[in-house]
Amino acid sequence: MKVFFQAKARRSKSTLSPFCGAAMVLPVKVFFLLLFFTLGAHAAATDPGKVAIEFLEKVRDGKVNLEPGGDTAMSPQTAVEKRRQIAKRLERVAQDLGRDPLEVGAVQLDENFAAVLIRKVGGFDASRLQVFPVALVKKDEQWEAAPLLASFENSGAGYAVSLRKRIEELENWMLREQVLDLEKLREQSKALLKTRIESRLSSAEFGKFGAKEIGERFVTACESGDLPSLLGVLGGLGTKLPDNWTLRLKSAENAISAGASAARPWRLMVAPGIARVLVHDETNGDTGLISIACLDPADFEKKSPHVELLHFELSRSAERLWRIDPPPAFLEKANKATTEEMENSEGEDSNPDIANRFPAIWMSKHPAAPQPTAELASRNWLSALNGGNFVSFLAITRLEGADGASLKSCIKSAKTWGAVRNGSAELALPLAFKAEANSAVGIYQFLSTKDSEILNAQPVFFEKSPHGWLWTPEPTDATRASLMPWVADQSRNLPNTWQQIVLSGSPIIASVDGLESVSEEVARNCVQSWLNVVRRSDGVQALSQTARLETPRSAAVTLQNLGYEIADSRRSSESPSIISVNRAGPWTTVGVKIIRGSDKPIYPLYTVIKTAQGPRILAEADLFASDNRSRDFLNNE
Repeated sequence: MKVFFQAKARRSKSTLSPFCGAAMVLPVKVFFLLLFFTLGAHAAATDPGKVAIEFLEKVRDGKVNLEPGGDTAMSPQTAVEKRRQIAKRLERVAQDLGRDPLEVGAVQLDENFAAVLIRKVGGFDASRLQVFPVALVKKDEQWEAAPLLASFENSGAGYAVSLRKRIEELENWMLREQVLDLEKLREQSKALLKTRIESRLSSAEFGKFGAKEIGERFVTACESGDLPSLLGVLGGLGTKLPDNWTLRLKSAENAISAGASAARPWRLMVAPGIARVLVHDETNGDTGLISIACLDPADFEKKSPHVELLHFELSRSAERLWRIDPPPAFLEKANKATTEEMENSEGEDSNPDIANRFPAIWMSKHPAAPQPTAELASRNWLSALNGGNFVSFLAITRLEGADGASLKSCIKSAKTWGAVRNGSAELALPLAFKAEANSAVGIYQFLSTKDSEILNAQPVFFEKSPHGWLWTPEPTDATRASLMPWVADQSRNLPNTWQQIVLSGSPIIASVDGLESVSEEVARNCVQSWLNVVRRSDGVQALSQTARLETPRSAAVTLQNLGYEIADSRRSSESPSIISVNRAGPWTTVGVKIIRGSDKPIYPLYTVIKTAQGPRILAEADLFASDNRSRDFLNNE
């Protein structure tokens, strides 16, 4: 088989949370011979506006060619040192351009010369709006951008007195109109801000809100990434914006854009997978206070999960509209000291009475989903833990009881979730299950790729309520007394048998002599099915699609690699794609392209082999498309 392999390098984390504002189309004043363009217009290839935008796009991507005859009208007489200076200046322009959309503003033509205003728009922050003046020269009926903004210098424009005067008029127009257009753009952005907020949250509706409604809308806007509504509750609908409006706008926009990667304390409000509810509201005249309780299972690695309270003061605008006044920690850009201080705080909030309200209020807004049988409850628990989200995991958790007991159940739920999704294990696998009339228990292996040969079995209890079966993190004494003897009895043999139990559906290949390779279509279907169940974090189904070699560490390596695959799939925003199939002897390998966030793609090779039970993935063959690993790597096994 003429394919070379390399063991997969494990595994880097990456996240990506993009955000882009909508483009704005604004009128401009006409000077001399003036053209008006918009971003959506279909400009011809020789239109100066289109050429100016293409030039700035190359500048911000760092891909502009400054050699004579390249991407600009650079004069061949320009010295090398001068070109270096121009390159440095364009690097600073690239920083100013950022990633916001660009649109064409005013364009002024004077025979073979043009001056174009390019606007950087998008988002709600007027301070981010900019206008870039681009000079262009027509050569051989094609427009080319001058290498320096607002200047025809180094473009070979010529030095005749009459020509120089015309060029100076264009340059002066660019500098003058850059200032005027930017002022106009910022004024119109304020009106646009209110229009966009009103499209989500009208002033009339907002005027009826009290402190509770404002707090609940704040939570909803943060969770859904609804920036206009969020800016509305932060004071964006008032005739007079808050004094620190620029800070409010920037911090909110950055938080929504960052999402899961947002810095604390914004992370507690905007990151998915955090349970949060409004637990307290009060007003006194024109001031008020709300408290939001947050339970973040990602805290498992750093400290014991706990319900954390965020407090926000309220005030009224001149129009008598309530608005949230974020504390300083929310307005500081990724303040390291504040972030570390919050992350290092231990224990529950200093106001336990308010924190204890979390379970009851959470259940009122997110009703539990009990199951008709204990077996279905256990399957739902496994599916939600391995492949769902924390909110769905809480939905199959029994949280009733006195305040203290309910809160303990919430914390236990976060710890269990954190152990698998953010901690020392990659998934849970069922080992044994026993159900009685009103209680049940399952024993599950919490699999860790760090040591896939170590037994880490834990009992998980379920109890029946009048509405059905739910996972019970804090089972009653009666449930423990009834089921723990069975758990102890089962646990005696598990150190020697647990691998055989979880791999019972994975046939062992003693020899490949005489085996034929599976067809390309069968191999594709087999690997695609494997990729699908891995993406769902369905460890039981994935293992049923594997086969194993008869080697001493086959079981451990198969389980370890499954853990790696599932951990990788949770970090990938895109589904893997099959790109090739190779057949040789008994082996069929399927090449797959996997993209993990902003990382470079990886190209694993999945080996498919024929068994008596059908085609199976040889998960322990940890192969990677490359040319620096001997082909004997697989054959030796």
